[in-house]
Amino acid sequence: MVAKRRYRTSMNISRLLLAIFLSATASLAGNDELKERLQPALDAITPDGLLAHIKVLASDEFEGRSPGTKGEDLSVTYIADQFKRIGLKPGNPDGTYTQEVPLAGIKSEPRMSFAISGKTMDLKYADDFVASSARLQPEIKIEKSDVVFVGYGVVAPEYGWDDYKNVDVRGKTLLMLIGDPPVPDPKDPSKLDNKMFKGKAMTYYGRWTYKYEIAAQKGAAAAIIIHETEPAAYPWQVVKSSWAKENFELDNPNKNMDAVSARCWITLDVARRLLADCGQNFDGVKKSAVTKDFQPVTLNAKANIEIKQQIRSFKSHNVVGNLEGSDSKLRDEYIIYTAHWDHLGRHPELQGDQIFNGAIDNASGVASVIELAVAFTKINPPPKRSVLFMATTAEEAGLLGAKFYAEHPLYPLNKTLADINLDSMNV
Repeated sequence: MVAKRRYRTSMNISRLLLAIFLSATASLAGNDELKERLQPALDAITPDGLLAHIKVLASDEFEGRSPGTKGEDLSVTYIADQFKRIGLKPGNPDGTYTQEVPLAGIKSEPRMSFAISGKTMDLKYADDFVASSARLQPEIKIEKSDVVFVGYGVVAPEYGWDDYKNVDVRGKTLLMLIGDPPVPDPKDPSKLDNKMFKGKAMTYYGRWTYKYEIAAQKGAAAAIIIHETEPAAYPWQVVKSSWAKENFELDNPNKNMDAVSARCWITLDVARRLLADCGQNFDGVKKSAVTKDFQPVTLNAKANIEIKQQIRSFKSHNVVGNLEGSDSKLRDEYIIYTAHWDHLGRHPELQGDQIFNGAIDNASGVASVIELAVAFTKINPPPKRSVLFMATTAEEAGLLGAKFYAEHPLYPLNKTLADINLDSMNV
């Protein structure tokens, strides 16, 4: 049964890849001759090929593919070897298949409490909250910081949205909701307004990375995201597993001192209790946050956060292959297919199975990029523009490999026409 289920999954992924490939070449498929030319490429994408890559990348040998571990070494070598086997040229102009990404691994020991009307609310690490810092320093200490509820913590001029309303939050601790503001459609309140934050689709404003970035821009001392399973699209256990382990940050020259000092999550139950103790109602303030008229709410609470950090610096890698375009005038323009190769690694503190294998997230995406690369090499002549195939590092830590490439592109961004990212296929 397991083998049949895996095969069905890989079959569904292969169908999806065929759709992606056909959409990418749709402008070419105008006549029977071109369709015949594309057939070898379509035939190259097979369930067996996808499953073979997934089995390797998600095997116990790869130990969950955490950056800076044996799992990274095996993953990078495997993907680069596949690119070579396919016949892709090295994607880095320096003649290699990798781009070095400077990372820092951070193990955190955080403590958090709130002082409310003379009483102290102590939180239990991992069960009630998680906290870390992108700042590469051994200790973070925030004492008696005013707590301000800022709704979804979004400033989006294109939607006429500002949750801060020019309130000075410097040095304060921001409490915010996860996701985009779910603005109802004025014509049908049972649906979301597609004109606001793209309706059901999540924009970057909804991601936790944005929440912490805007908090830093506003000069806040700390940002606390309230976890809710439905808008987050994952349960608290995922937050707990992801954050209560070694985390990763880009090892920038400024040691990320421009980041918010403390990045935290709390459970919904803790948020309800905190707000109730401050004389507020969670459901009430959440409802008020779904309108443009929302005003930040200063709570009768002081936050105390202490984070001790163990830091190690190392070089991680994006893996890049290049299928050079056939047109001398257009080959300096690029289309990129990306998928992150990393997952959550191995957790020795667990009883029994300690490895987070990451077959779907995201061995499936990497396998898809490899199979797409195979398909593109079967087109004769090759596409006019160059096609890059890239497996990025440290997505689970906040899209770090992709961010590093965007800030240090191997090819000019103004010559990069599109990036098609593949993640958690068949879901």
